[in-house]
Amino acid sequence: MPTNRLSPRVLKGFAFDLPDLIMLRAWADYHDVHMVIELDHCVETEEYEEVLAFYAPCGSLRRWIMWRGRRDIVVQPLIGKPRRFATVNEAMDSLIPARS
Repeated sequence: MPTNRLSPRVLKGFAFDLPDLIMLRAWADYHDVHMVIELDHCVETEEYEEVLAFYAPCGSLRRWIMWRGRRDIVVQPLIGKPRRFATVNEAMDSLIPARS
């Protein structure tokens, strides 16, 4: 009887370290930005263990998503190209919340 072989999952993104999540939550609270942690996030054929989504304070528009890759932190704005950073601090400094 033939057996089905499952191919191993290849994740594009990985979970953030807890200190990084705490720092990002504090940044979001300070700037009145809503941060959502999305687990097992899939886009087309790519799978992410964890993606952080940041929403504008007065709406449901997602401003950025952020994920941790093998070697870097990636920030994808709603409009524009993804940017790569060496650390969460550098990525966080690149986020510019909307002014009220």
